[in-house]
Amino acid sequence: MSDREYNYFIKKEKECSQYKLKKKKKKPSKSKRNQTNRKKRKKNPKKRIPKEKVYLPGVYFSSPVMRLQTISKYDNTNISGFKLETPLSIDISKLKLYFVFEYRSYVFTNFDKEKNKILNEFGGNAVLGGLKFSFNLFKTKTGWFSPEFSIMSGKFHYKKGLLLGLELPQKLSGDSPLKIKYSIRTNIIQKDESHGTGWLDFGLFIGYSISEKMITSITETIKGYF
Repeated sequence: MSDREYNYFIKKEKECSQYKLKKKKKKPSKSKRNQTNRKKRKKNPKKRIPKEKVYLPGVYFSSPVMRLQTISKYDNTNISGFKLETPLSIDISKLKLYFVFEYRSYVFTNFDKEKNKILNEFGGNAVLGGLKFSFNLFKTKTGWFSPEFSIMSGKFHYKKGLLLGLELPQKLSGDSPLKIKYSIRTNIIQKDESHGTGWLDFGLFIGYSISEKMITSITETIKGYF
């Protein structure tokens, strides 16, 4: 290698070292790169698909498993009703409460089979409204086991009363619109002007989910006939 070639080689090696040094200085730190990445993610957030609002109308049937003494003498009971769970809600702190409405029928009777007539009767109908929320109790192979708690009040056959409910939804295959729930309900009502009573009943609820889109479609179809 000639002196000229050697000097040229040394010059280029020096320039290369200076270039690498400048590149290292310009390279952003890990924290700065993370901040840059976060900014990019903020600029391009993933669009969340809004959850479709669904109404759940259904019927239920119940049977008392525990009664206070004031109504323990009745040997026949008939408890049933219609319930509507709505997507309408209010937020209290981190808790989301949904509005529910119910028409409830409850009749306690003593029936004389020989005379084929009712000897005495207690009960009537109730129109109720209230709130419900679900909570994750424990995790299973298919997801969270989430019981639903509800509190309702309204006009019973005599005066106002209170209904506290705990429902256990049954897991169905796929995304079936059919919903089945098992319920335990505490009923606290006024029997007359100076006495109250109550009972605990176990029930079965069968409902069918109806989306707002389906309701709109049905409404438009009905309008088309008029």
